Amino acid sequence: MAEVEALVGQALPDVEVVVEPAAVAAYLAAVGDGNPAYAPAAGAAAIAPPTFAAVYALAPPGRPASGWGIAPQRLVHGEQSFEWTRPVRVGERLTTSTRVADVYSKRSLRFMVVEATSRDEAGETVCISRATILVLPDPEAEA
Repeated sequence: MAEVEALVGQALPDVEVVVEPAAVAAYLAAVGDGNPAYAPAAGAAAIAPPTFAAVYALAPPGRPASGWGIAPQRLVHGEQSFEWTRPVRVGERLTTSTRVADVYSKRSLRFMVVEATSRDEAGETVCISRATILVLPDPEAEA
């Protein structure tokens, strides 16, 4: 799996996402979250739930399932962590930069750590996501 080690430091093209009210509403419905903090108050913009970062950081719309050149069926999401500097507001435009931060092995398994940094229009970081992804062996390479 030398192709995986070669990915360390490689970045995908930045992706710009607007945190759309309909997307946040659909996400809230999907996870069953009725917290009133995510509904707009009089004169104030609604905030997106923190875990909505999975939408704009891990898998932003417009990004292929695997921009790294590895078949998506070989990738298994292991764990994920997020760091926020402030709440994200519905309607905000965010730009997410994604790179492979690390690749490591445990026993015969190979893991890839993908880091995504989302910034607002002023260039300020609002969220950093780190996902650990198990990369399964390529069955065609073993044949």
